[in-house]
Amino acid sequence: MAPQSPSIQSFFQPETPSDQPAVTDSDENGNGFTTTEVKAFLYSTPHAWKPRIQYENTHIGKLVSGPRCVHLVARVVNLHDQPTTTSRLPYPTKRCLNVLVRDDTGMIKVKLWYLKVDYQLRLGQLVSIWTTLISSAETLKSVSIKIQNAPCTIDIFPERDSSCYFMLRADENDGTFSKTPFGHSRDKQLPGLMTLAGFVEGGHDAPTAKVLACVKSVGGRKKFTTKRGEVVDVVNVMIFDDTRDAILALYGRVAASAAYWKPSHTILLLSNPGFRSDKRPTLTLNSNTYADVDPCMEEAEWLRAFAQRLTTREVVNVPFPEGGMLEQDRLVRTIG
Repeated sequence: MAPQSPSIQSFFQPETPSDQPAVTDSDENGNGFTTTEVKAFLYSTPHAWKPRIQYENTHIGKLVSGPRCVHLVARVVNLHDQPTTTSRLPYPTKRCLNVLVRDDTGMIKVKLWYLKVDYQLRLGQLVSIWTTLISSAETLKSVSIKIQNAPCTIDIFPERDSSCYFMLRADENDGTFSKTPFGHSRDKQLPGLMTLAGFVEGGHDAPTAKVLACVKSVGGRKKFTTKRGEVVDVVNVMIFDDTRDAILALYGRVAASAAYWKPSHTILLLSNPGFRSDKRPTLTLNSNTYADVDPCMEEAEWLRAFAQRLTTREVVNVPFPEGGMLEQDRLVRTIG
């Protein structure tokens, strides 16, 4: 059943967080150093690195395993922290962020190791990657993100290896770069695409299930304890289409992405999402899922227009005009 009314969040402009890393409480203590000095030491900036060798600008679909100096521009479609063992060392140890990125030619997994730099990544973020080695996913012993369309892997540690780098970029021009879904065609429907009602009622068992939904509301950030005993963030996002609504549960690092989404405007294309039937149907992002934010397709434009129409109401009691004349046509006003 289609939702009868929009959420209250649809009528307000959310505050979009900054992409810059936040200073934690431990940074503010200073220990004799100013906040600017602490941030300059802990966090690198995009202008702090300059390539010393020649890199080839290429696309993901042209990559083959082996040594090669390449530069890629792609979008983030999945990410999460790789589980690590607790260290008792007095100094911080390196951690790994598993990122799945795509362009219009394919997808690739990136194992991004970091020590001090806190990469503020989110779904749909445009990034640039410089690397000197492309690995085959089959040769790695442990790959947390397993996608059939991503046969290659990039393993980089920019803080230790000056020949590689990972940089966050801002959208350029119209912001449509790498937003066309794989297999999209104007002549036929996207393979595997189904409604939320169809997905909930059994479509989630399909190996290539895809769901196109609009954000209805974004819940508050909560804490959740995993089976490994790790405490991570969780955000429940209400999503809907013209058939029904459901919950999209975001866990861990990917939960921060919801802060950038606008109710009744942001469209999500979820490929191979996880599903569980609790009190309300809940979709999740697992290791086989990839999510396109505001994809460039006709169905997404139609769904956004449908969501926008839900934020309008017909005025029943039309105020009497000053001229003393009422027009026959009823007035329609936009709420907000």
